[in-house]
Amino acid sequence: MEHTPDSNKKYWLGLKMIPAFRNQLYMLADNAGGPDKLWNADRSILVELGLSERVASKAVAARNSLDLESSCRKLKQEGIEIITDDDGVYPELLRQAPGHPKAIFVRGALQEYETAVAIVGTRRSTISGKAIASELAADLARAGVIVVSGVARGIDTCAHWGAIEAGGLTLGVLGCGSDIIYPPENRRLYKKIEVHGALISEYPPGTPPLAQHFPARNRIVAGMCQGVVVVEAGEKSGALITADFALDYGREVFAVPGHSRSHTSQGANRLIKQGAYLVETVDDILGVLGIEQSLYPQTDALTQQEKEFLEALGWEARRLDEIIRQTGASIASTSAILLSLEIAGFIKKDLAGSFIRVR
Repeated sequence: MEHTPDSNKKYWLGLKMIPAFRNQLYMLADNAGGPDKLWNADRSILVELGLSERVASKAVAARNSLDLESSCRKLKQEGIEIITDDDGVYPELLRQAPGHPKAIFVRGALQEYETAVAIVGTRRSTISGKAIASELAADLARAGVIVVSGVARGIDTCAHWGAIEAGGLTLGVLGCGSDIIYPPENRRLYKKIEVHGALISEYPPGTPPLAQHFPARNRIVAGMCQGVVVVEAGEKSGALITADFALDYGREVFAVPGHSRSHTSQGANRLIKQGAYLVETVDDILGVLGIEQSLYPQTDALTQQEKEFLEALGWEARRLDEIIRQTGASIASTSAILLSLEIAGFIKKDLAGSFIRVR
């Protein structure tokens, strides 16, 4: 019986549910002649393919315990679709990346796209880093660029929200099954990404967010994009792994510079030393990618007093009383100017009520 790409999807689902195959699944499927052949292989064939007798026996036992049809129905009920690299909607850039996943699980609407950029960074981000990630994502979204990230705490979360709030599309790549919300506080973000893009995982439903899954997740983030932007990353940040994958795939690497003494900026600063593009505004990204669209508001349009306020703010979060004390302006005047600067996109107010300059 000839198997079409669609019929092979159920075999990919089954194979990904067998722990014995997980680390070498794609190689085994290629050597066996396809996912259907690997699924139906007996123990002796699995040994010929390179598995030990013990692992082959475990694989056969796990396969015999699975009901593929029931698993497919459950997947459909949960709103999860299997996309293989034979499908037209499978991201073309990812298809070109060596070692790409042959099948992914998708929640939401994965659609063909021309340009995507990843924004990644530390989970322990600063207020400034979060603001920068959000603003860059929003500006990229307004330029028609899809924003990709890993749905982690910190920079990733802000990148997704920035794209969503700007009315753009965003793709979240997970290090767990797409039915598991991790981190748990991102439940609302998960729902929003489903509406404004898609959640993607190469792991079957029920897979927990284990540490070893995230480097593999990072290769997908890098593989889907023309470029990767690192916003705040320590010396051993997972964001640097994503940047390394981007370099391996021949993609562009960007980094936002930070304070030389800040541990959250050490990784990004090192990338710049090694040749990554320095990012001050979204134009630094769009220019490299050949997208001619300047979205950066110019201070020329501001009044002299507004410019003075921006200078007084600097680039650190400041409370209203600090700004009043530094500028000498009245409460009413200060509030009016800050509101004007916020509307113009130069500053943001954080959850603690402090103001921070973002442009």
